[in-house]
Amino acid sequence: MIIPARKLVIVTLRDHERRVIRRLGELGVVQLRRLGEEDARRIREAEADKLRELEELSGRLIQLWQELSRLGAVKGGEDYRRYIELRNRLEKIYPRRDELRKLKSILEGLRSLGEEEIPVFHRSDTLFSKLLITSRSELSKLADYASKNDIAIFSAELSGGEYLVHLIGLGDKLEKLQAMLESVYHEEVVLPTSLPRNCREALAAVEAELDRLEDEIRSAEAELRKLKERITGFVREDSPSIPILTKLRQDALRLQKELLAGGAEAHEELSIEEASKLLENLLKGYRRIRERLASVQEKRRDLEEVKKILEELLSKGVEKIEVGGYENLSVILGLVKGEDLEKARQAISEKPAVLKEVELSDGRIFLLIACLKEYSDDILTSLKSIGFEEFTKRLEGLDEDLHVALEKVDERLKALRENEKRVLAELEKFRRENAAKLASIARSLELNLRIEEALMDTLRSEELRMIQGWVSEDKIPSLTGELNELRERIGKGFAYRFEKPRSDEEVPTALKNPKIFKVFESLVAQYGWPGYREVDPTIISGILWTLMFGLMFPDLGQGIAIIGLGIFFSRVLKGRLLGMNAKKIGRLMIWLGVSASFFGLLFGEFFLTEVQPLAPGLRPGWLEDPSGTIWLLKIAIFFGIAQIILAMSISAWSELRHGEVREAIFSHHGVAGIIAFIGFILTAFHFLGIAVIPGALEFPELGMKALQTWPFYLMLAGFALMILRPIISKESFAMNMGNLLEIAIAFLANTFSYARIAGFAIVHAALAMVVHRMLHANLIMGIGMGLIFLNLFALSIELLVCMIQALRLLYYEFYSKFYRGMGRPYTPWRLR
Repeated sequence: MIIPARKLVIVTLRDHERRVIRRLGELGVVQLRRLGEEDARRIREAEADKLRELEELSGRLIQLWQELSRLGAVKGGEDYRRYIELRNRLEKIYPRRDELRKLKSILEGLRSLGEEEIPVFHRSDTLFSKLLITSRSELSKLADYASKNDIAIFSAELSGGEYLVHLIGLGDKLEKLQAMLESVYHEEVVLPTSLPRNCREALAAVEAELDRLEDEIRSAEAELRKLKERITGFVREDSPSIPILTKLRQDALRLQKELLAGGAEAHEELSIEEASKLLENLLKGYRRIRERLASVQEKRRDLEEVKKILEELLSKGVEKIEVGGYENLSVILGLVKGEDLEKARQAISEKPAVLKEVELSDGRIFLLIACLKEYSDDILTSLKSIGFEEFTKRLEGLDEDLHVALEKVDERLKALRENEKRVLAELEKFRRENAAKLASIARSLELNLRIEEALMDTLRSEELRMIQGWVSEDKIPSLTGELNELRERIGKGFAYRFEKPRSDEEVPTALKNPKIFKVFESLVAQYGWPGYREVDPTIISGILWTLMFGLMFPDLGQGIAIIGLGIFFSRVLKGRLLGMNAKKIGRLMIWLGVSASFFGLLFGEFFLTEVQPLAPGLRPGWLEDPSGTIWLLKIAIFFGIAQIILAMSISAWSELRHGEVREAIFSHHGVAGIIAFIGFILTAFHFLGIAVIPGALEFPELGMKALQTWPFYLMLAGFALMILRPIISKESFAMNMGNLLEIAIAFLANTFSYARIAGFAIVHAALAMVVHRMLHANLIMGIGMGLIFLNLFALSIELLVCMIQALRLLYYEFYSKFYRGMGRPYTPWRLR
């Protein structure tokens, strides 16, 4: 069953926006609707003289603002009252402005007629004078009438294609003129008596009042626009805090990882400011400890290397090293790689120096070089160019006697290790004391980040926040209660409403099916999610798919094996399989296994060995009997006919449910298609001679005489209804006639497409026959190639092929008649 969604519109004060959006995330029943610049523009430009629908939307927002103002929640609550005052004032002065514009146009017309004074329009016994406005076409009628009846006529063109007409004539002609004017479009002009008699002065007075009124209107409209911008001037959110929050959260998670504090639970919730400040302090404290630890560890590693080298030198017989400078001599100590020794020798070969080499266990060479002081810098420069690692400074403060020096190194190492233990203990204490704080920081930043991301999909004005979302109709009662409670807690500044979606909106849908059939929703989703105006095919899909598979793959033993595989996939195996969740595939396989087992009992097959079938009239080895094959083929075709009629019936019912009566009756997938298809099938039965139920429902073989039976005329009646469709809907008749031929071919193709059900069942029975004959011919080959290999083949390749073919019949022969699958799933936003 499809459950459509309603649109939820929330307008709240900016002070409460985070609290409201968070509560929606905690409830987890609202799918937030992304509001973009187009939505903001639609609301900002909502005016009655442009788009009535948008004005209604703006009006609803104004009403919400009024509700918030009445509650006293909005600072500057006079805004709404001022808005109403200005709007009422403009509604009064707009008509007055139109009157003045028209009066100005009339006075300009009189001046163009040469009038310096406003004429006196009156009627006397001798003369009459009349002023009116008419169109160009009517002016020619008046001019013709005036010339024939001795009436003077003067005209001047006004704006908008209208003409000002001044008629003067004898008094006795007025009644006939009045009668004639009844058939002519016109508007009689009556000028205000308060106008000055001079046309120039009257025009100046009208222009002055019109200018004053225009200034008042411009000022009021400008103020009204500002008020509307404050009230309904929603713009899309552009949150600069998202990248900041993202970085803070990454820092918190990285610190958690480094401290191995990921398993701690959050004990409190922090604001962004609190979390940011606390995280900054923790990072500073952690860095200080890490820097101290790194310094101690570096010194320790350096001393450990010095100790190792000193121990090796002692083992090589070197017991004393004279370190330091003399009056004329310098001593240089260092290390080079074994392969660079020859280069080192060449670097000092031409210098007055003495070289002693000691090979270490790691392959490096320890060099002791004594040279004249004036050559020491040159020698060092040459040696460093080949990777020489100077060691002299690392022995400073140690004794020349290597035994004494080694003792001093041990003492220093002991002190460093104690210091390292203290720093590590301090780091562990830091971790214990701050693990919960870090968890709280990470959780708080995660919540705020998700809230900020949600707010990005909303609109904001200076004072208000608009949130829109979709709510499944079955969730509305409970959500209403929660929103009312939220409004009571907030106290004021919060209003909401549920609206029906517009026809152009994509409404998400939720599926609600019995638990036993819920797994088949994944099959429907593979084709396309149902729209909110469609029929949910989940239950019928599950039944038809499993039945078709069972007919194609009838084997009791292999069905039990498929059930076992299904249990393994659904209970043990995790992850994805064939692009789907392994658990769902396992549950689907359990259904397929049950169907295969049931039909295996009926057809008498067990792991490709023939047993006694339970179906009446069948015997082991029924494939060798031609009547058995024909019987199976007929079952497949009858099953396909029933499925096609069912699909077209669903299509007609769906169209009728949504008021599409014409489509429901005249469509090739509606009543007309059902009539034509039934007539087509029954005509074919009469032509071939078919026994649907032997002895109860049989059709005699009539050959071409079948075209004279009532089913043939029933088919023609169905096609005739289809022909009426383009006539009623005023579509192309020629194109529709071409479609009729395609429909007739499709009837035949769709029906015989179901013959593949019998084809795969026959293939499976043929495999069983092969196994049976191989067992009789050669027991070893029958067991090896027959029972083992062919059963494995059936449980892999044949199983997959039958699943796909059953799915193909479901999608392309059944769904194509009534289902589009152009909807999108209802996925509520949740704060995890």
